[in-house]
Parts: sequence; C-alpha cells; structure tokens
Amino acid sequence: MKRIFWLTTPLLFLAAPSQGQDASQPFAKATLNVQQGGTRGADGKVSGGAFGLVESFDVPADHRIHDQLIAFEGPGWESDKVAYRLYLDERNVPDIYGKRLPAPILPRIGMGHDDYHALADWGMDIFQVDQSLGMGGIGVLREGKVTQLGRSTIHVEARDLGPLALVDVDNDGFAGAGAPANMKTRYAIKPGSRITMVSSIVTGPAPKMVAGLTLHAGTTQVSGGAGRWRYFGTWGKQSLAKDDLGIVLFYRVSDAVQTGANNGSLFVEFCDPTRIRYAFAAAWVQEPTAPKTLAAFKAWADTTAAEFDKQNADRAHLTPHARPATCKGPE
Repeated sequence: MKRIFWLTTPLLFLAAPSQGQDASQPFAKATLNVQQGGTRGADGKVSGGAFGLVESFDVPADHRIHDQLIAFEGPGWESDKVAYRLYLDERNVPDIYGKRLPAPILPRIGMGHDDYHALADWGMDIFQVDQSLGMGGIGVLREGKVTQLGRSTIHVEARDLGPLALVDVDNDGFAGAGAPANMKTRYAIKPGSRITMVSSIVTGPAPKMVAGLTLHAGTTQVSGGAGRWRYFGTWGKQSLAKDDLGIVLFYRVSDAVQTGANNGSLFVEFCDPTRIRYAFAAAWVQEPTAPKTLAAFKAWADTTAAEFDKQNADRAHLTPHARPATCKGPE
C-alpha cells in the first residue's frame, strides 16, 4: 500500500490556537499500540500476543470491530488537556478520552480489556458514538443521509513530529460516487491545546463529503463565529460519566455547502469534496482547565474561532488548488 506523505500541513497546526494553557508541562503524543504474535479465535478476537507500540500499520482485511487487535481500537493522540482516538475500521470516526490528569495515558490503556470505561484517576472514555460521526469524524452524504465512511483498505501512521502529535490515515477503496474512492487524512494536536486540526484529500470519484459531531438528546446546540471560521457544537450531560461535556467543530464558511442535523449527527457538507479542512475540540467539566458552564464553553469557542481568523490559518492549510464554483468567499 502506498504511504502517506505530507508537506504543508504542520504550518497550520503550529499556528492553531491553544487557549487555556496552565503551568503543568504541556505535551502532545500520538500512540498506536498493536497486538503482535496473537491468533484469531473462533469468536473472531485476537489473543495470545504481546502489545507493542509501532509507528505504522497496515490493517489486515480480517480485522473486525472489537477484535482486540489494536489497543482501544485504533490510533490515539493526546495533549495535557484531552485525548482522542480513531476507530480504525469502517466507522472511521474519533472518540474522546477525558483527562483529569495532565500526563500521557494512551500508551497504557486498552490492551485487550476495557480498562477505560470506568472512571480512573486519569479520567475515562467519556463519549458514545454509535452510528454517528462521533467527535469530528469524516463521513459521506449518501442519498441525503449522513453516514460513516464504510469499509476500506487502511494504512495508519502515528508519530510525533517536533511539538506536534500526528496521526495519518489512508482509506483506500471506500464507496465513492459510483466507484471506489481514496482518502488521506491527517489529525494533529499540539501541546497545551484541546484542538485537533484535520486535513483530508480525496481522490477518485469523490462523493458528497461531510464532517460532524454526535447529536445526543437533551444537549444544547451552540454555534457562532463572525469571520472566515465558524463553529457548531453541543453542551450538556452527554458524557459517559453523566456530567457536562462540550463538543465543537470549526470550519471555514467558504468551504461549506450546508450545515444541519441528520441521522444522529450535526454536520457540515464541504463544497470541494476533494480538499477538506476543519478542526474540532472537546471540553469535559472534570478536566482541570476546561470550561465549566455553557456560557464559558461558548465564550471559549468564540475566542477560538476569532483566533483562527486572526492567524489567517487557512493560507497554510493545503497546497493551493482550483476551487469548485460551489465554493464561495475568499481563498
């Protein structure tokens, strides 16, 4: 399988805003922990091997959801503020680990047992994804319905590059517009930040591409931004700890065909399905520096959107290209 290669994206990630830094030692770390030497049993689960940290991995064709081949089901990236993981299967959407302590936690959890579903000193898995786009996942608008990406051939790399933690994913052969399409995606976080920046390139017959957030019942929807960057999200008792959690997705208004709610997700559809760029973040009330109220969360999101505008981050995001006529506004 071809390997992922990027040149321009670190410039944007270094510029991404990181409000809420504290006096602890900020860090960013990417983790990919794979079971090696195990065997697949009649129940489909892999056992008997030893987990080891790797930088790259070709996901085998017989990999299935919950088969315990990969610790916590995929690669993860974290800062001293928050941690995220990506389901490395047909879901292809991120999830959230809330952090009560600022130390790295991903290299030591999820190795063949569900040790992250109960509240620990470091935190826990705090989000329910189901069939939605999860915490900022990329999906496809199929027959007017927001769906997860679906089956593909997957290669992943997880590494630290200078101050950045990067996860790069190739999804080859997912169901595109009448024929298979390919997607390369980068997720990145920097020290002291709870923001993940996302860049994606789709080749082949690109379908209608979207990104979004799980829409849980009983939450309050928020939106804002007055410049090039806008946001939408939710706040409320949607954490698996049964307390308040805020989630938000930032996007460039000139990149959007529409935003809305569909099939359990809030979403934005991109006018150019071949070049996707956006950001997302989560804030859990048990995280020491997180916003603790709806008003504080919205104020943080407003400030973050304004910082994206101030830094004019979009100029460094992807190699310049011809934009479709459906894309409006300044490049």
